[in-house]
Amino acid sequence: MCGRYVTTNAFSKSKHLVDNPDNVIDAENFNAYPTCILPVLLHRDKKLIIQNLTWGLVPKWAEGKEDFRPLNNARLESVDEKPSFKSLVKKYRCIIPADGYYEWQQTDQGKQPFFIKRSDGKQLYFGGLHQKNKDHEFTILTQESEGDLKSIHHRMPLMLDESQFDQFFDYDKNVGHLAREQLIKLSFFKISKSVNSPKNNNDKLINEI
Repeated sequence: MCGRYVTTNAFSKSKHLVDNPDNVIDAENFNAYPTCILPVLLHRDKKLIIQNLTWGLVPKWAEGKEDFRPLNNARLESVDEKPSFKSLVKKYRCIIPADGYYEWQQTDQGKQPFFIKRSDGKQLYFGGLHQKNKDHEFTILTQESEGDLKSIHHRMPLMLDESQFDQFFDYDKNVGHLAREQLIKLSFFKISKSVNSPKNNNDKLINEI
């Protein structure tokens, strides 16, 4: 799954990709969590634009239900069948820029947080879905973890290399095949439990301990 991540200066880092910033300015968020308004890449008229969307998607059938918890993740394996997502994956895919994300490993001493990023230090891009509800919302696609990440958590975001963007936005193709074409090498390390509180939001959160 993906419940927290880091995104800094997303417009500048994606400037070579986007045609229109649509009022998005560079900002830093070292502890982004669901309900935050965050930069997202959308595909419109065969071009990429960047907009600020709300993390957490409320399906049309759940609108108005006060007890419904917005969906911050969508499982890649079932996204084509789930009523909440099957229409969106055919028309409304998006890409979420991130510096890295947080995950928690269950240990005998409690949950240990890790920061996970690209080994080469470049920006990550998560595959996602979006829709316009009362707010314009997005959710992050997740898949089974691969390699050493399995030791931390069994789920991970769908991560896309820039070379895969055209494939991702080809709505005639199922997105599942991209999970089998993992082109990105990742590294991870333990960090302070300060990240557990969303109130903490600074660059010290991603320091290795």
